[in-house]
Amino acid sequence: MTSPQTTPAPLVSVVAVNYNCKKWLDRFFPSIQAQTIFDRIELVLVDNTSTDGSDKICQEKMVGWANGVFVATGGNYGYGGGCNRGAAVARGKYLFFINPDVWLEPNCLEEMLKYCERSGAGIASPRVLDYDSEVLQGQGAAGFDIFGCMTSPREGELLAEPFAVAAFYFIAKELLLKAGGFDEEFFLFNEEMDLSWRVLIMGETIRQVPTAKIHHQGASSGDRAVENRTSEQKRFFANRNQLLTLIKGGRFLLLGLVFTQLWLMAAEAIAGALMARRFSFVRWSLLKPIADCWRLRKHLAAERRREHRTCFVETILFVAKRQRKLASHAVAGNSSIRSRPERTVETMSFSKVLSGLGFHLTIPATLWLANIRLSLRDRKRFL
Repeated sequence: MTSPQTTPAPLVSVVAVNYNCKKWLDRFFPSIQAQTIFDRIELVLVDNTSTDGSDKICQEKMVGWANGVFVATGGNYGYGGGCNRGAAVARGKYLFFINPDVWLEPNCLEEMLKYCERSGAGIASPRVLDYDSEVLQGQGAAGFDIFGCMTSPREGELLAEPFAVAAFYFIAKELLLKAGGFDEEFFLFNEEMDLSWRVLIMGETIRQVPTAKIHHQGASSGDRAVENRTSEQKRFFANRNQLLTLIKGGRFLLLGLVFTQLWLMAAEAIAGALMARRFSFVRWSLLKPIADCWRLRKHLAAERRREHRTCFVETILFVAKRQRKLASHAVAGNSSIRSRPERTVETMSFSKVLSGLGFHLTIPATLWLANIRLSLRDRKRFL
């Protein structure tokens, strides 16, 4: 690991996890250097033992950077593992997690920093555009459908408060540590959705900053064309991690989504096996994900207990803070606040239910999540 020279602590640490991203580096580094707040950021480049020579290129590009740190992990720990190792050495108040297969518009970091500093928000998300155009690639997830799959906002809809971040996380370091960081068991896919749900359970709100723009390689052309075909390994990680996310975060009725997700996985496995004409697709997309969730049962139980404790503490703190506020208003002779119940129940959008039927519901995420936003008095009314 190379360390930066002694400099004042940066406001933002860009943590970029690299694994064989050689063909994207020629645009990535200049976009970091072009940031309008470049003098107030640091770049923590984490390499998961790349084999295409990109690790050496990254080290060469960062020579002389007073605000650059190169971290060689010595193995491939996946996206979440790389992010956690980068966060451990990052010095910024805020952390921005990305891969090097992106380029940032010059004011991207400044816009997210200004928004968080002005609003006090702990999490922000940029608008994700295609690599070679201004076409919107993603805004994050709006919620779940009845099969437990993440849903996207409707066409033309601006998702101001997404349920889950669209791949790239801008988060206060203190909040990340409080949430426990990224779950390294995921390795590939869904890490940001799992973390998003955990911070929502903690009572935080995710905000999208439309003026902060980042271009991602998901739809590039020419010699950078991306192969989007699936594979048995991709189906394993995608399906297993979707189950892990639902089991870890689900409470009460939402745990029922685990079973509808299993039904969908079974249908996908059978259809895929018939089209590919090989039974191994069933094994990788259905049987192995279930078996691996069982293998991780102790980890899942420990995570649920930790989230339970965190949620309980946040509930007590919220209730205590609100009761102090009510008491102060009562002393001041302002009793009207008691008659105005706050609209504070966090809801999760269940959009695009039953796919093309367009059936849309908005329901409380869970009674447990609602507890974070309700005082004891309001909770009795809600129940």
